[in-house]
Amino acid sequence: MNNSARKSFLTALSLSVAAGAIVVAAPAPADAAVTSFKDVGKESEHHDAIINLAERGIIQGFGDGTFRPGAELTRAQASKILALSLGLNTTNVKNPGFKDVNEKQWHYGYVVALANAGYINGFDDGTFRPDAKMTRAEISKILDLSYKLPLEAKLDNPFVDVSNSAWYADHIRSLVENKVTKGRTANTYEPNANVTRAQIASFVVRSENFEKVAQIVDETKAKIRSVVLENGIVEKDGKKVAEASFDPESGTLTMTAYDLGEGIKAIQELGFFSDKLPALGVTDIRIVDNDLINVVDNRAAAKQKVQDEMVWLLKEPSDKSNGDLVANNIKVTLFGYSEGIEFWEYFNVNLRVFK
Repeated sequence: MNNSARKSFLTALSLSVAAGAIVVAAPAPADAAVTSFKDVGKESEHHDAIINLAERGIIQGFGDGTFRPGAELTRAQASKILALSLGLNTTNVKNPGFKDVNEKQWHYGYVVALANAGYINGFDDGTFRPDAKMTRAEISKILDLSYKLPLEAKLDNPFVDVSNSAWYADHIRSLVENKVTKGRTANTYEPNANVTRAQIASFVVRSENFEKVAQIVDETKAKIRSVVLENGIVEKDGKKVAEASFDPESGTLTMTAYDLGEGIKAIQELGFFSDKLPALGVTDIRIVDNDLINVVDNRAAAKQKVQDEMVWLLKEPSDKSNGDLVANNIKVTLFGYSEGIEFWEYFNVNLRVFK
């Protein structure tokens, strides 16, 4: 799966749960039909995820019919859940040499499989610490790497307790922007807090679903790019008044108006102004960091708004070989939905106008 397929953040993802059994009570038999747990009501945001993974044998409840969603997860338990979800080979593995992990331990194959794949690491002292609690920072890195989530980090870091220089900062941003998790509050993430059984379940299923729907998003965005980046020319009375061209080397779409009046109007027939885009699921357009412009309800008004915001950026250059008025490197972002899945795609645009 290519990187472009992993650039979209998704909102219509189902929830799910994954967790290793905590050694307190005997777990339920693996082949038992799981339909509910006493302590996981249908109103819980984690309910569907827990049942999903329990029915697949990735997690288990306990003999008393509970799941214990609030119990904290160890690094060994998390390794089992992730290795099973990812379908890793836990038998034919190469010992990475952790001082505190050996072949006689129940978690050996899971831990080593993740380590062999490069998804989890030990510590500087050569240990893995299988019984240590898994933190929210640690799980963010593992999920980001193992499910190959994109880092479409277009937004500023919203968390006051996550330093931009922290080793986990980009991983957390990737999870948040791809709707795998969210902060504890609007501006705190609590990276050092421990992960619960319910939380990791939802993390895993949301990550799984990202992989499943990424192809849909990739195909949709490919269609959008084919429309936006198609070279086009608009003529009036036999005269070229506007054109759009794409330079794949610089990744820039250049839109040129050869007439200040008719040329600017003609640009509305080209590129991201195209009437084909709403049919592909595009609902909104953003110019630079301005407010979203709805392109579905009133196409004419939307086109005019997009045009006005771009024209406002025009400046008179000292070198007028590329136009009397020029705006370079305008960031244009398209937002929308494909089969209920949220996506976005952005373009670098140059606008040139000859008077």
